Amino acid sequence: MAVMHGSAMIKASMALLSGLLLWAAWFTLAYALHGAQCEGALGLTRTGGQMAQLALWGAMLAAIVAQARWVQCWAARGDVSGRLLRSARYLQFAAIGSTVFVGLPILVLAPC
Repeated sequence: MAVMHGSAMIKASMALLSGLLLWAAWFTLAYALHGAQCEGALGLTRTGGQMAQLALWGAMLAAIVAQARWVQCWAARGDVSGRLLRSARYLQFAAIGSTVFVGLPILVLAPC
């Protein structure tokens, strides 16, 4: 059994956790923005708040996809082992799918 040291452990941890951590950060920010918008704390109109939510959703989705591509670059260089890479790939897909699925109501539902 191979033992990982230093930067290999950090890269493996980043590959496995980063997509879902980005999703959790987006979810927290989107929920906070929604609450502030509905309370009127930010002075946003309904349309303005929805546009802010869409911008945040798009930016975070782009960041998660870019990060997933970054993990794939590590795979091409062989920086992450095969089994860990396969698990990381599934977790990246889960993060992308979760971001899309949870963000879709922004397009359909009224903000408050």
